[in-house]
Amino acid sequence: MNRKEFIFRNTPLYKLDSFKTNNIYIKRDDMTDPVCGGNKARKLQYFIEEILNNGHNYIVTYGSKESNHCRITAAFASKYNIPCTLILAKPERNMEISYNGNYFLYDLLDADIIWSEVDNVSSIIDETMEKLGLEGYNPYFIPGGGHGPIGTHGYVKAYEEIENQRKDLNIDFDYIFLASGTGTTQAGLVIGNKLYENKEKIIGISVARKEERGKKVIYDSVCEYIKAKNIPLDISEDDIIFLDSYIGEGYGDIYGNVLDTIKNVAKTEGVLLDPIYTGKAFYGMLSYLENKNLKGKNVLFIHSGGLPLVFNYTYKFKDNK
Repeated sequence: MNRKEFIFRNTPLYKLDSFKTNNIYIKRDDMTDPVCGGNKARKLQYFIEEILNNGHNYIVTYGSKESNHCRITAAFASKYNIPCTLILAKPERNMEISYNGNYFLYDLLDADIIWSEVDNVSSIIDETMEKLGLEGYNPYFIPGGGHGPIGTHGYVKAYEEIENQRKDLNIDFDYIFLASGTGTTQAGLVIGNKLYENKEKIIGISVARKEERGKKVIYDSVCEYIKAKNIPLDISEDDIIFLDSYIGEGYGDIYGNVLDTIKNVAKTEGVLLDPIYTGKAFYGMLSYLENKNLKGKNVLFIHSGGLPLVFNYTYKFKDNK
């Protein structure tokens, strides 16, 4: 199956006009398909290819009530008429589930939902897969966030796309910044960087994990991919740059600097970031460049999507005025 059936096109890469201290470029992976796109689409296209080519007829995956991964999984499943179950982590006690953002899209796309306590997720997955098998399905489980070598491969290939666009623009990047969560996006970019023997620093802005844990998860993903593909690359954990200075109070903490950054980028560039991932990462990038007194550098920001999340937190923007 032709992978272009999934993403349909290369995503744009261009220079932003309103940031003068450094030359900041953006890679618009929010413009992948389907259904509001994002970095998860690059990973899931390879999972879907495997599902279709191997006769699987039911998809199960795991995520949060606001998971971009679950949204795009449900969208691909709907597009190819494959039933889909999302196993979602129960929200915190007494937290109301708002019918908007990604949660609205789960429903729009007819995904079945099973709520689970975080500690019970593994057993719920096993029970669901066994039940579907007994019902005559050939189910396929996609790890949360598209984790694993298949997901990592999506961003090894994305780096190849970036390399071609970089050559067309006749520039070399000094830095590539991204929001770093489950780690496979950054792992794929690190591998791509080594394969092309480029020198830019790839800097992940953590949205949840502390540095020690985050670096290890990314490095493990790198090693798993290299082993699976039998690629002779020498990459150490020291090659992973993962900054936990911009998490705030933890995953999902939306603070004023992030909201101000989102508003500024929307007003000056017409680009919408989200408050959980890309807004935090863009703020972290600008802060890092300023704190390091870096000027005149060629910087690439990976816009990894997450648009529906904006609409879960409109009240935050109102309160931040």
